[in-house]
Amino acid sequence: MKMRSINPRTGTEMTPNETIIYDELCRAAEAGEPCPLNLDLEMMIGCSSSSGAPTVVKRLEERGLIKVIRFQRFRRVQICATGQWTMKAPNQQTTSRHVPRGCGAGSRAGGKVQVRKGAV
Repeated sequence: MKMRSINPRTGTEMTPNETIIYDELCRAAEAGEPCPLNLDLEMMIGCSSSSGAPTVVKRLEERGLIKVIRFQRFRRVQICATGQWTMKAPNQQTTSRHVPRGCGAGSRAGGKVQVRKGAV
C-alpha cells in the first residue's frame, strides 16, 4: 500500500515522491531555472534506480499536473496550475525535439536504415 497525502499546491492526493518532485519542478519554474536533471530528482527522493524520477515525472504528466517537452538530453516542464515553464538549459544546443527509439530521425526513407542483401 502506497502512502499518500494531499499536496497543498494541487489539493490532490500524491505519493511522497510525487510531492517532492512536483514541488521541485514548481520551485524551478518559479525561479526561472532549468528543469532539474533526473539524477538530481532521484537524489531528492532517495532513489537508487535510474528510472525512478522519469517514472514519477511521467505520472505527473499523465495526471495533467505538468506538461513536458522532451529534447535529446533536456526537458522543459510547464506547471499547468500556474502556466509557468522551466527555462531552457544554458548548455542546450538543440531545438530539435526528442525522437523516441524505433521512430528514426526521418533523414532516411521511412526513418530506417536500409540494408542491402548480402551486406550482412
